[in-house]
Amino acid sequence: IRKQLLEHEGRECPDYLIACVGGGSNAAGTIYHYVNDPHVQIVLAEAGGKGIETGMTAATIALGKMGIIHGSRTYVIQNEDGQIEEPYSISAGLDYPGIGPEHAYLRDTGRAKYVAITDVEAMDALMELCKLEGIIPAIESAHAVAYAFKKAKEMTMDQSMVICLSGRGDKDVNTIADYLDGKGYLN
Repeated sequence: IRKQLLEHEGRECPDYLIACVGGGSNAAGTIYHYVNDPHVQIVLAEAGGKGIETGMTAATIALGKMGIIHGSRTYVIQNEDGQIEEPYSISAGLDYPGIGPEHAYLRDTGRAKYVAITDVEAMDALMELCKLEGIIPAIESAHAVAYAFKKAKEMTMDQSMVICLSGRGDKDVNTIADYLDGKGYLN
């Protein structure tokens, strides 16, 4: 990211760095070189599913409680007995009931902002990116794109934003087609 920004923008750091986050490995790799740079605003988009108020979500930061998953103490979507709950997301890449402990720390310290993006917002962003740029992003990446569209409306022309597209949407074409046909994915 630093190299490409320097090459194309004449700077090494964006004002905003946006990625999707499920368990957190993609997001951690995206933000790694910028975590200690307070000038870079880090925003990570998690799967809000059908809305965090519906229970049909994978928004761990928004709804998770401290617990243990895979041997790590972190935020986990769980019931009142502490049992892990099955998360929901249209994105197979984001339907994880926990978050990496690094992200729990970044959230608790306020270093990164975590936002819940619904399936509808993500799919609208996916379609817009397809239409405008000819890029079919992975559905998980479309969550980051959806937040970027919102954030861009507040930015000035001299500010910059980097969005991590973590994968290609060719693996998601059947889900996208089903969504567009209204086969169980619409609110």
